[in-house]
Amino acid sequence: MQSYDVLIIGGGPAGAMTGIELQKKGFSTCIIDKASFPRTKLCGGLLTQKSMDLVTRHCPGLDPEDFIVERAHTVDFYYEGKKVNRFHPNAVYYLTERMIFDDRLIRYYLEHGGKILQNIAIKQGDIHFRENAITIDTKKVGYTYLVGADGCNGVFSKAARIKRHDYLCLEGNLPRDPDKEKELRIYFGVAKQGYGWCFPKKEHYCTGMGGKGSGTTLRDQANRFFNQVSDLPVQQVKGAFIPSGKRLKTGHIPKNAIPVGDAAGFADPVTGEGLYYAMLSGILAAQAINDSAKNKKRNALRLYNKNARIIRTSIRAALFWLKVLYFPPVFRAFMKHLQTHKNFALFYLEKVIATGEYSYRNFVRVYLSQRGKALSK
Repeated sequence: MQSYDVLIIGGGPAGAMTGIELQKKGFSTCIIDKASFPRTKLCGGLLTQKSMDLVTRHCPGLDPEDFIVERAHTVDFYYEGKKVNRFHPNAVYYLTERMIFDDRLIRYYLEHGGKILQNIAIKQGDIHFRENAITIDTKKVGYTYLVGADGCNGVFSKAARIKRHDYLCLEGNLPRDPDKEKELRIYFGVAKQGYGWCFPKKEHYCTGMGGKGSGTTLRDQANRFFNQVSDLPVQQVKGAFIPSGKRLKTGHIPKNAIPVGDAAGFADPVTGEGLYYAMLSGILAAQAINDSAKNKKRNALRLYNKNARIIRTSIRAALFWLKVLYFPPVFRAFMKHLQTHKNFALFYLEKVIATGEYSYRNFVRVYLSQRGKALSK
């Protein structure tokens, strides 16, 4: 039976980054993906500065100009269809197309000696945790460690009997003049504990909406939002699930199997940002596997959960901020505050969302402290 040190289900940023880090450490790895790269992927494609820093640090030689399609220097906030304010943060917001970005990461992985099996749609019953093997085209492929990087609806979650708590997002495209302004737009008041967005790409806006809720109700909200954004019809509307941020129960996962990215439920519940946590969790998974292999195959999942506390702590704080922010009186006051206090929004956009310099746990306290010092001078 053919065997690898690590099999990775899913070749998105979480799976690719896991493979890249493991290849650097000398492991034999193979990514299994149901599609063939380059392939389309539903995603807003926003890369914050902390995501760019992560790519630069762990994938030296990967040129950002090969996957960045646009840069946004202004952010417009809307509330109930009316513009609240325009902000010019010092931080740049980078936009990519997942077809391009994922393909570049996979190429980088292959350049480091990784293997990939494409157009392989494995089923739940093809994963044999007890045998440490996956059935592929009637043949079993063995592994010492298994990584699930195949998203919210992936076979890894189903095989491991993970109960999920995901939100539905709907997204499409709007044409735009590439020579005109490249603002990034955020629309509040269009969904319960969620928002709408318009992200500039080369020749179109990627526009979408997501939040708490599902089914027909959310689709009706999305249609109203699309009509609010433009007189032109939104094209190629599709839906996908993203993690809500709630912690998943992983008690059925074997000690040599690790979920990463969306499969692990890692996404910022306030912004929906998932690319940063996808890549970071892949890096942390590779560290756990490396430590496990060096210590006589100790529980890799336990080591990973320890490594990933930094992610869970951040998400837990974001969930608390989400509840506070969307409490109706607070939310209305917050929207009014944005009209007259630009500095707070700029601090939030730069220091929390873009760079992650401060977390949801402490950014209000830090901002008030810095503001107080500035006023006392």
